[in-house]
Amino acid sequence: MKIGGKVRKYREAKGWSQDDLALRLDVTQGTISNIESDKTIPNSLLLNKIAKELEVDINELLSELTSNIMSNNEFSDHAVAAVNQYNPVFNMQSPELTESILKNQEQIAKLIEAQSKLIESLLKR
Repeated sequence: MKIGGKVRKYREAKGWSQDDLALRLDVTQGTISNIESDKTIPNSLLLNKIAKELEVDINELLSELTSNIMSNNEFSDHAVAAVNQYNPVFNMQSPELTESILKNQEQIAKLIEAQSKLIESLLKR
C-alpha cells in the first residue's frame, strides 16, 4: 500500500474526515486529498506531523516507498531511502538520524515563520 492509502486507512480508523486531519495539521483539505490519492508525497516535516497525529510510526508510512526504491536497485542494500521535496536521503535503519533531521526541519520551519512575522511587522511600519 502506498503512503496515501496508509494515511487514509489510519485516518479512517480514527473516525476522522479529511477536514479533521487537515485542521490538526494546519493544511488544507485539498492537501490531504492529494496525499491520500497519491498525487503528492508529503515532505518529511509534514509526513512526521501526519505520523504523530495518526499515532503511527513514520517508517510504517514510508515502508512502501522505501521497498519500491530498494526493489529498483537505486540504492545499496544498506540504505532504505525516502525522498521529500528537498530530496534528502533517509537511512531508515537509523531512527535517531531520522528524528534528528525532522527536529532540525521543525526548527527551521519555526525560524522561517518568525522571520516572516518580523518582515510583516516591519512592512507595516
